[in-house]
Amino acid sequence: MIYVRSVGAKNYDERTLWYRRHLRLIKLLLKLTLALVATFILYLLIKNLNSFYGFKLFQWLMILVFPLVAALYTFKFPFFYFRKIRQIGWLKPFVVGFTWSGWVTVYPLLVLQVQAGISPKNPVIPLGLFWLQNFLFISILAIIFDIKDYRTDVRLRLNTYPAKLGVRNTYRYVIYPVTILNIVVFFLFQRQMNFLPAQAFLQLLPYLFLIWVILTHRKPREVLYYLVAIDGLMFLKAICGIISISFF
Repeated sequence: MIYVRSVGAKNYDERTLWYRRHLRLIKLLLKLTLALVATFILYLLIKNLNSFYGFKLFQWLMILVFPLVAALYTFKFPFFYFRKIRQIGWLKPFVVGFTWSGWVTVYPLLVLQVQAGISPKNPVIPLGLFWLQNFLFISILAIIFDIKDYRTDVRLRLNTYPAKLGVRNTYRYVIYPVTILNIVVFFLFQRQMNFLPAQAFLQLLPYLFLIWVILTHRKPREVLYYLVAIDGLMFLKAICGIISISFF
């Protein structure tokens, strides 16, 4: 949606040109996707309306905070006196990590509680270490992803970490420390859950690939590299997590 909204800008990079060429199809797919999401949400609400009535305040806050942050990331609202979060370069990757971790860590548990009819008096609480682990993992990927737009961000004076610190210092002072913290949180979570060695190894694989990407990535690459190597790590993490729980 963000790229569709920006195709009219005087930008002639490979990605923008691709969006211009396929704009009609992309708009159609966006509308279909939004319609499907709205349909599923409406179905969930209608079928489980009584369960939602019993939600506590903090559960409603968990439901609302992630879409609100996502909207602030993309749009500027008249009743807020600050810029779109996407234009606050140093905050942007952590907002991406926050929103993504909410959708994959918090929402599934809330939906489970609604569909399983779990009493609101005994709500399912998301695991803090698991949420933090996902938050840090995706934030790191978002920071690496910003490197592809390094020159554009410098020209537009967006204070992303690569534009502000340079690529080398971004690795040294941001990516390396956050990655180390993420791995520490990962092992704390493993200890908390007492996973089997095979489960722990499967869940560790995305982190090993992340380290490999960081160590071999020293300069901006083509967009396809980021779509495969960086975005692909999200899918790898999901697949490894599902297999480790489902088959052991």
